Amino acid sequence: MASLLLIDDHPLVEVALEAACIHSPIPVKLHAAATEAEARQLLQQHQFDLIVLDIGLPDSDGLELLRRLRARDPNCPVLIYSAQQSRHTLLSAVSLGAAGYVVKSQSMAQLLSAILAVLGGQQAFPPLPERIELPLTEKEQQIVALLVRGLSNLQIGEQLHISNKTVSTHKKNILEKTGVQSVVELAELWKAQQ
Repeated sequence: MASLLLIDDHPLVEVALEAACIHSPIPVKLHAAATEAEARQLLQQHQFDLIVLDIGLPDSDGLELLRRLRARDPNCPVLIYSAQQSRHTLLSAVSLGAAGYVVKSQSMAQLLSAILAVLGGQQAFPPLPERIELPLTEKEQQIVALLVRGLSNLQIGEQLHISNKTVSTHKKNILEKTGVQSVVELAELWKAQQ
């Protein structure tokens, strides 16, 4: 029997995954934690064959948690199950040692298929798009182009004839839309799109 630890703060994910596991060709025992603290307790009490990790947890940075989980037990694979679809997040998960990445918009059958692949010693990553389209307005694209050149909010505001506060609001929206955490990550994403 394969022992799985699901770390996800949405209770419906646990219910849906448990239902999907009924159709698994191998028996699966599912444990669930809604927070990093709960996960740490379960990790002390049990040995797991696979960890399914949502990187959008309320009490921790999921990618940092991935790094800690891999350092704690390099032999226990971690499969990312996340709503985040950015290329940067996917590449970060790969570089931090994830065994796979499933986007939450995919079906539970696809998650189960990825779980079985990883338990079988394979990796389960979606194909990386060669070129990504950023969901940004024309004004936001202008701001990103200036940000990646190293201009400050004040300099961007002067160049585009908008206020410093408006630039700041656009910047916040850009970071939310792209799913990146910093201007450095945004610059990498922007270069990948060009």
